[in-house]
Amino acid sequence: MKVRLLLVVFLSLFLVNTSFALEEKTTVRVGISNQSFSTWDFQRVKLSSSNMIKIVDMSNSIDIEDISALSNVEVRMNLGLFNIYIDGLLKYKELTGPLVISSNADLELVELNRKGTPAKYKGMIELRAAKNPQKFNIINVVDLDSYLNGVVPNEMPISFGLEALKAQAIAAKNYVTNAKISQNYDVVDSTASQVYYGSNSYRDISNQAIKETKGIYALYNDKPISALYYSTSSGISDDWDDVFNGGAKSSLHPYLKAKYETTTKPLTSEKDVREFLTGKNGFDTNSPKHRWSYEWTRSELEEVLHNNLQQQSRLGLVEPKYDGDVKLSGLKEIKITKRTQSAKALEMLIVADSGEYKVKKEIAIRRVLKKNNAMLPSSTFFVEAIGEEELNQNTKTNTESFGAIKLFDKLSDEKYPKSFKVVGGGFGHGVGMSQFGAYNLAKNGKKYPEILKFYYSGISLSTIPKNVSHNNYDIKYATQFYFDSKAFKKAYIIIENKRGVVEFPFKINDYEFNETATISNNQLIKMDITQYLKQGVNTVLFPSLDSVYKNKYITFRIEFI
Repeated sequence: MKVRLLLVVFLSLFLVNTSFALEEKTTVRVGISNQSFSTWDFQRVKLSSSNMIKIVDMSNSIDIEDISALSNVEVRMNLGLFNIYIDGLLKYKELTGPLVISSNADLELVELNRKGTPAKYKGMIELRAAKNPQKFNIINVVDLDSYLNGVVPNEMPISFGLEALKAQAIAAKNYVTNAKISQNYDVVDSTASQVYYGSNSYRDISNQAIKETKGIYALYNDKPISALYYSTSSGISDDWDDVFNGGAKSSLHPYLKAKYETTTKPLTSEKDVREFLTGKNGFDTNSPKHRWSYEWTRSELEEVLHNNLQQQSRLGLVEPKYDGDVKLSGLKEIKITKRTQSAKALEMLIVADSGEYKVKKEIAIRRVLKKNNAMLPSSTFFVEAIGEEELNQNTKTNTESFGAIKLFDKLSDEKYPKSFKVVGGGFGHGVGMSQFGAYNLAKNGKKYPEILKFYYSGISLSTIPKNVSHNNYDIKYATQFYFDSKAFKKAYIIIENKRGVVEFPFKINDYEFNETATISNNQLIKMDITQYLKQGVNTVLFPSLDSVYKNKYITFRIEFI
């Protein structure tokens, strides 16, 4: 079916891509950690599969014989080379690697459990030398959707429902699109990136959320945002600059701005902070971490601070440096000396007889004030000193002596807090999307586009911009996306044509758009394509540009309103 193309031309008032489009990530390289998530470097690994296993040594393209289903395959590294054992017998030795291991069924890492079940993975397993040449990394190379299927139900409870899970799916997809943390892998499988537990953790409702957000990303200035998220808001989310940039203003993350959920009163004093945190505010009041408190005796807290100040000092986050040679004692006061607009502590002053120490950055503050060996849920808190007691320092011995007579000086009694209590709210860094907030907004009837646009300022929901150019192989340029008429009213194709391409036919599903138009530089085409879409997965396809446009390209994306 052919349809005449009505072109609506817009001048460059739109935010446009000024160079080339970012390619949509179709595969993800995930660094797999050990059982305790403490390392990504290994000397051995055991694998199995319910189907045959194939191993390829990529250094010389050697295919190792197909290994029978349910065989136990063990790979060990010795002196930087791989040795392969099959059912306990050494079959191949001194392989250079990297090794690529595949099967038509899931691959199981035999000695690794995730959520109490054997860890299984779709895609391939790659073993590649680590930075330590005597060890290797285990890398799951997997398609994007399979990766997300293993992330979303582990980052958000599936009981939060479909719309909240859709918001989580897009945030997780945006996160991995921007990620590259190592030469060997894009992300890891722990909270250091996103929690990824493989195929045994897939759940039907989270799989559905991923399917029904296919191809859709949160963009700012046509680029995928860094979609930070966290568990629970105290009632106000935070600026990226405040939490991660020490309060200095930057233009790095303009979409990560503070959000006042149910109050617009600025927290300008410690009195305001106390009033705010002793009441319930915002969308997340049903979270167990919306409000919390912890208490230490003074001696307990002195010991906690002694241990943790040393660690944070080594990271340069304590002034003056605390080396522990003179143990912290006589704790008098803990004061918050700098806060964000949401009341997050950015600087904390510890006052004791043994000295005064300033702790910088919210994560360091949370790590210094540990309870039961766990850092504070957030740095949104105030400190109360409870009761008074006298230190046992009523007398001291003068080191000077005259003959057999020693002089004793009476010290004046001094009052010290008996215990300290921290009262706080929220769980996590507080920047971006609150997961409990997404849950509660969804419960109140909000669809996932509304949820995302509340937490990420000024974004659009769109496919990733894709370039169309000439190639000699007739390779077509396609983008696929899921259109949900309950979530969106309209969809537009936006074509940027800054280089004067005259002919660029394309298809939307079965509809062909073959008309051409001359578009002047610095202009955009924006066309409503809602009528050509179906509920479900849709495809927009551009053929290669004609050879007369060898040095030119156009860029297109689909935006949803």
